[in-house]
Amino acid sequence: MGETMIRRPLLAGLLGLAALVAPAASLAQMAPPIGEPQVLKIRQGALKGVVKDGVAYDLGIPFAPPPVGDLRWRPPGAPPSWTGERDAAKPGASCQAVEDCLYLNVVRPADAKPGAKLPVLVWIHGSAFVVGQGLGAFGADTEGTSFAHKGVVVVSANYRLGRAGWFAHPALTREGGLTANYGNMDQVAALKWVKANIASFGGDPAKVTVAGESAGGMAILQMMVSPQTKGLFARAVVESAFPRIPPIPLAVAEANGVKLAEAAGVTGLDAAAAAALRKLPTSALAGPRAALGSPTRPFPVLDGKLYAEPAMAGFEAGREAKIPLIIGGNANEASLTRPQPAMLDALPAERQAAVLQLFDPQGGGDKARAVNNLVTVKTMTEPDRAIARLHAAHGAPTWAYYFSYVPAAEAARKPFGAGHTDEVKYVFGAPTAPAAFAPADQALSDAMNGAWAGFAKTGTPDSAGGVTWPKFDAAREAEMEFGADGPKVREHLLKAWRDFVEPAATGPASR
Repeated sequence: MGETMIRRPLLAGLLGLAALVAPAASLAQMAPPIGEPQVLKIRQGALKGVVKDGVAYDLGIPFAPPPVGDLRWRPPGAPPSWTGERDAAKPGASCQAVEDCLYLNVVRPADAKPGAKLPVLVWIHGSAFVVGQGLGAFGADTEGTSFAHKGVVVVSANYRLGRAGWFAHPALTREGGLTANYGNMDQVAALKWVKANIASFGGDPAKVTVAGESAGGMAILQMMVSPQTKGLFARAVVESAFPRIPPIPLAVAEANGVKLAEAAGVTGLDAAAAAALRKLPTSALAGPRAALGSPTRPFPVLDGKLYAEPAMAGFEAGREAKIPLIIGGNANEASLTRPQPAMLDALPAERQAAVLQLFDPQGGGDKARAVNNLVTVKTMTEPDRAIARLHAAHGAPTWAYYFSYVPAAEAARKPFGAGHTDEVKYVFGAPTAPAAFAPADQALSDAMNGAWAGFAKTGTPDSAGGVTWPKFDAAREAEMEFGADGPKVREHLLKAWRDFVEPAATGPASR
């Protein structure tokens, strides 16, 4: 079996992610914590944050100047300073809403003293590079309070989104330096800020774990193969990252940028064109909605400097940072694309029968279930295994997980399992609705939040106690399933499904 059973032209339509767009992300932010004020001095100036229930919140800290006017489509500059006490009781605006948005948040144990050398977790939010925010991308469930109660300092950062974050044009490239990936440059700038400043909050700059989901996970995989991020983090957690989707070649992205510019009335490839582009509203360059990885939507670019190769190619060649890694995805990542059962009808009868037999384990000829399983495994479950295999084979500590838990109250509307982003609130221990976890939900969240915290502290999720989480290796290929039975170790999980869609060894970064 394998790809030979499904013609590639059909796969382009069935699995090409043509419908892959972010769910509508809320602009709602966490309510400012009400507690006692606390003033902390850092290099930039004094921050007036808030302490509540043993947790300190310093929010809305600028880590770069506002990327507006002539600073649009330029690498982020040095962190600005201020006089007096800066209000740090609420986060900055999302880059989804405004361009003046390069702010980060620090949530930590209130008794953490400067130089305490606590572990640090830096969260890079997801939402397809076009929506979201560092703190509150899914309501308030990424604030980090549960981690702070476990002795971990949590940093969440905004980064430029949409065309403000990813745009290539020859006039901009000719200015020299880094180009195209401005949102990714912001992520790197936030990590540099952490390295330079986190000791003031009690964090250890040598013990930084970078974690992200979806677009954030994609960015982390790319950072792991980028020489420009060396030394900025010691561990990584990658959630639902579509590892086989490569960045766009610079020439392709530039050609699309020229088309968008001309449609907005800007012609030419010189400095005058760059200046004219910076005067446009970024909405004028929005372009049509398309799949992740398409040159017609904002997406990371192979600029040859920050991103010189696709992440999968770097892992295949052994060029990734050999740091401890947790990687995994969810049981129904196809919830993002919502594939239609009719997609199977275009297959020849014998191939359709093979897909139904394998991907509808209940044997009822359920095309919807089969398609959801097939798309999920093709885009996430198999690529996750590929990354885990490569990283472990290169001698780096690797742990893999599979999130399949669906609360009883949500079972009817999630017949194909846990959807894209569903794990986030369990990792952070902060549900958005209902207001509190049910007992089973809380137990699973305690296990996940504890494992992620333990990983940040020691470089192994086992340090949290509970079910032993073995490293991923060639012999067992063990993964931790976070499912209805709680955390359970599974060996060679979904092997037949993964083997069916595994790409032939035709070269690096094959999809």
